Amino acid sequence: MGSTEVIEVDAAYLASSKSTRLFRGVLFQMIMFGAISFVGPAMSDAISNLGGGGLSSPYLSNLANALNYAAGCVVTLIGGPLINKIGIKWSCMIACVAFPLSGSSYYASARYGIEWYLLLANIVNGLTGGFLYVAETTAMLSYPQQDDRGLYLGIWSAMRNSGSVMGGAINFATNYSSASSGGIAWATYLIFVGFECTGVVFAFLLTPTRRVRRKDGTAIPSTGAVTWHDEFVALWRHAQRRKTWLVFVPAFYSFFYGGTMGTYLSLHFSVRARALSTLLVPIVTIIMVVAYGRLLDAKRWSQGQRAWLAFLLWVVPQVACMIWIGVEYHKFGTATTALDYMTEGRRWAEAYMPYLIIFTTGYWTQLSLYWILGTFSTDVKSSARTGGLFRAFETAGQAVSYALNSNYGSDPRTPFYVHCAVLALVVPCMVLLIRMVPEQPAEIDMDAVAIPARESKGAGEAVSA
Repeated sequence: MGSTEVIEVDAAYLASSKSTRLFRGVLFQMIMFGAISFVGPAMSDAISNLGGGGLSSPYLSNLANALNYAAGCVVTLIGGPLINKIGIKWSCMIACVAFPLSGSSYYASARYGIEWYLLLANIVNGLTGGFLYVAETTAMLSYPQQDDRGLYLGIWSAMRNSGSVMGGAINFATNYSSASSGGIAWATYLIFVGFECTGVVFAFLLTPTRRVRRKDGTAIPSTGAVTWHDEFVALWRHAQRRKTWLVFVPAFYSFFYGGTMGTYLSLHFSVRARALSTLLVPIVTIIMVVAYGRLLDAKRWSQGQRAWLAFLLWVVPQVACMIWIGVEYHKFGTATTALDYMTEGRRWAEAYMPYLIIFTTGYWTQLSLYWILGTFSTDVKSSARTGGLFRAFETAGQAVSYALNSNYGSDPRTPFYVHCAVLALVVPCMVLLIRMVPEQPAEIDMDAVAIPARESKGAGEAVSA
């Protein structure tokens, strides 16, 4: 079972037409993943970034998001075996079919007060979204060559945030006149539904992994087919590795700000200030992630040095902003306000800047973790297990964050204090993880080859990841 494939140059691919090389190349796959994120997760982010999903109160939306990420955590925990058997392309298709549930459920809640549909849609989206989380993470870790990974991560993240720019423009255009607190115009959600319906087109255009080629004509490293039983044995071995548990807390923290900062925005800023935020955050983020990706590929420093620099660039600003927001919460107390950039420009900027910095550097947190994990192995099946567990830890953090912020009438400062505590735990984990970064990644699946060789009864049914 599962012998390592020899990585050879595909002469037929190099001799094929430009359109074929483009369609089967890594760059095109990254663009398609970016497009899927553009019309799916980015649209959901644009809604979430309104604070409380744009509803008049953040608590129902936070509960829905908690259910979404809890369901996603269940799928991503076993995501490695699922993606290795189903394949990246069809895993993305499963997720894309459910995209429209997000916008339509918020529309139904905002216009008709149908709360059960919002909760059910988020559970379904969490289950199907788990397939996308692991599939795209697997591709990010295994498709690019070592010295191009930062560039491709930057392209993917920039395209995702381009979708959020579009969503933010829609939000701002339909809500710019409202200087009060409350919910956004319900028609806003219908525009999001239209974009979400196009996800299946981009998923269909993805090339199966076994046919994807890097620019030098080599295939993506992958061990041979393994049975379902051996997939789960390999996943168990992978889960016991030191690096897997060192990345637990950083991954748990990476998007933890969604619930705590979303509540902060919802409770203390006006509708149009929240709508403007959904436009500002992705615009700033796009510039930052592209520059950050190029930094990660800089050959003047070793991989270890780049990992240290990447870590310091996001952890220092976030620690400073936690202190800053602590000061702001001391001023707000438990009161609800509606700070607006037109009527209280200086006070709005003072309270909003730490929110903006935390959200934008949050993407640096994600990219640095992707990049560091990619330095350990480029084997696609090993990457699927890494990606699955990473996204499970990440979605668990999001579920906890939104759950802590879903209790109506509770003190919003309590989840913020939990957020600070998690950040304090991140630092020692990142230090130990970075010290493990190798100069060259492994091209074989160490977890699979460690399984004693035996007859693979179901090997013939396996689908390339």
